[in-house]
Amino acid sequence: MTTPPDNLRLSVIIPTYNRKDSLLRTLKALERQTFPMDAFEVLVISDGSTDGTAEMVNTLKMPYHLEFVEQKNAGPSRARNNGSQRAHAPLLVFVDDDIEPVSCFLAEHAKVHENSPNLVLIAPQSGPFGEPMPAWIEWEHRMLQKQYANFTAGVWQIGPNNLYSGNFSVSRSALLEVGGFNENFTRQEDVELGFRLEKHGLRFQFSAEANGIHRSSRPFKSWYRTPFEYGKRDVQMSREQEDGDRIMVWARKNYSERNRLTKFLAKLAIGAPLLEAGVLAAVRGLVFYGGRKVALLACSLLFNLRYLQGMCQELGGRTTLWHTLEGQEQPQDAKAS
Repeated sequence: MTTPPDNLRLSVIIPTYNRKDSLLRTLKALERQTFPMDAFEVLVISDGSTDGTAEMVNTLKMPYHLEFVEQKNAGPSRARNNGSQRAHAPLLVFVDDDIEPVSCFLAEHAKVHENSPNLVLIAPQSGPFGEPMPAWIEWEHRMLQKQYANFTAGVWQIGPNNLYSGNFSVSRSALLEVGGFNENFTRQEDVELGFRLEKHGLRFQFSAEANGIHRSSRPFKSWYRTPFEYGKRDVQMSREQEDGDRIMVWARKNYSERNRLTKFLAKLAIGAPLLEAGVLAAVRGLVFYGGRKVALLACSLLFNLRYLQGMCQELGGRTTLWHTLEGQEQPQDAKAS
């Protein structure tokens, strides 16, 4: 392994697990950056990959400094922490292994931090629109594009709850000072980190220019599990964070903005096992057997219902869930549940 250049400004950290083909696209995209090749390094942290990732990376000859590290399978949080500890540059850029950065990606990350160093830069993971993709992936990209448009227009204020680990940058010293990613979290580890970085005094900024094309290959089973885990983790963070009540304020606000059908089905079924199973099964069927427009609407319903299902489980039942979401004082028996 060659020694990294002395004038490094950025360390790009890519956690990876059994995605050697998409990882190669990411590494090739970094080869096309407008940012000077001797001013950044790339650290690929393989989280126990078994698909030939090591052999593929070790054959590459890149114009930038590339370091490959293998660790036992311990999850992406551990991989990102491993990369952060090994990095040589003062600024860390985190990229997922299914992101293809545009040519000005690194230059934009560097420029924003140079002008305002005490921040976390969050940037897009844009869908490859025009390419075929499952309904749940298209729905996810549509929701993200709506967020990005509102951030750019100033309609929505960006904050720690918008931190997505697939494309963001932060100073190495700040990340290490707050203890890095919480390795006990398998979901929402980026949002949890965001709250600690905010408490540390960092602010958040969005840049549409530091874009990465996200070619997600996530199967439905994985997508379906995600909002359930988000709901559970938000409740956990509300208990663990010093100002965790903010998370429940956001949850109440988000629920209040849902459409009538979502609210009706949620109030009817979430926390009532038989009804819950029936409603979720029916909506899942629409994802696969409805037309594209119906499938996208079903994805929106499913995501919201599964999120509330996760909250309900973590809170201990539907009584506590609805008192929490409707902002009411919980009855004594619910508090004890």
